Amino acid sequence: MKVTFQTADLIRALDTVQRAAQVKVSSNTNNGFLITARDGFAEFQANDYSLGIKTKIPADVADEGTVVIAAPQLLSTVKMMPQQAVVMEQEKGQTQIALTAGSYKTNFPTRQASEFPEVREMENTFHAKMSGKDFCDMVSSVSFAASTDAKSPIFTGILCEIGGEMIAMAATNSHRLAARDATLSETATGTGRLIVPSYVLAEAARLLAGEEETPVEISWASKHAAFTFGNTFIMTTLINGEYPDYKRVIPTTFDLNAEVNLKEFSDAVRFVSPISKDMNYKTVNFKFADGAVQVFEEDPDIGRAETSVAAKLDGADIAITFNCTYVEDILKHSKGETIILHVKKNGPMLVEQEEEKAYRYVVTPMRGR
Repeated sequence: MKVTFQTADLIRALDTVQRAAQVKVSSNTNNGFLITARDGFAEFQANDYSLGIKTKIPADVADEGTVVIAAPQLLSTVKMMPQQAVVMEQEKGQTQIALTAGSYKTNFPTRQASEFPEVREMENTFHAKMSGKDFCDMVSSVSFAASTDAKSPIFTGILCEIGGEMIAMAATNSHRLAARDATLSETATGTGRLIVPSYVLAEAARLLAGEEETPVEISWASKHAAFTFGNTFIMTTLINGEYPDYKRVIPTTFDLNAEVNLKEFSDAVRFVSPISKDMNYKTVNFKFADGAVQVFEEDPDIGRAETSVAAKLDGADIAITFNCTYVEDILKHSKGETIILHVKKNGPMLVEQEEEKAYRYVVTPMRGR
């Protein structure tokens, strides 16, 4: 096998599949990077059984072949090589492969390609297509609300509901919920209610960054889903279980509506957050009254911070407490000049976007002092 790459192309390919490569030295599996070179292209694969990724880049193939490299240092080593042609070469019968760029040369051990768990296309699948920009926006809008607690695996995923010309994504950790709808580029060939690991969707969005005009095809079967864009194919095992009906927790009646300037409100919360984040429960208090929102928190051992911002209020005066991080997160993902806070006494708050009405965020209150 002898293949020549441009360093940037090689780095991009390895970085694309890296997330799915089990390249720990202590691993008993034959995972790592499967590289197949033929017909002017090199295909890179990695598969950890729950996530499989493959991608293709152009290459000068002098001698076709397939190799498995399970070296933890491969990507970082290639990144340190000169930005010029990199020659990857392995003589027949050898158990090491060499990479050379100018005076830089490195060797890595190889493994049997026949034992590698190849990333294969799914059978009996349904399909849907959407723009890369919409896909990235949706994932960014909801993924932060997913749980990181492995004890509740369903909530570590993002629910993707697909049907007709629409797709909806929702994520929750049972204390907050982010949901967003978007229109598909084409009518879906079936309906699906998929619980996709949040890190998989985040990885797909990361790889799409800078190429948001590229369309994304979503494919799914009973236990797997796949995302295809450009020369990249990502397949994942779906999370098993029944996702709750998130639409039921989105309130429809409120005691108060408050329209606030997004920047001013964000600045106010950030001003108070150092006090909140040093406290055990990380709470922040809000008082809606007299044409303003007062934002404050205090602790006798830490200190006190307070400020207020003007607001257009419609409804009863309300004092309520929320988790500071949960409020900051939605403000970071909000756009436009203003946002509208729909508040219930002792109930959840719905945050409405000025520019994106299909984006909904709900956060439950905490007990204040």
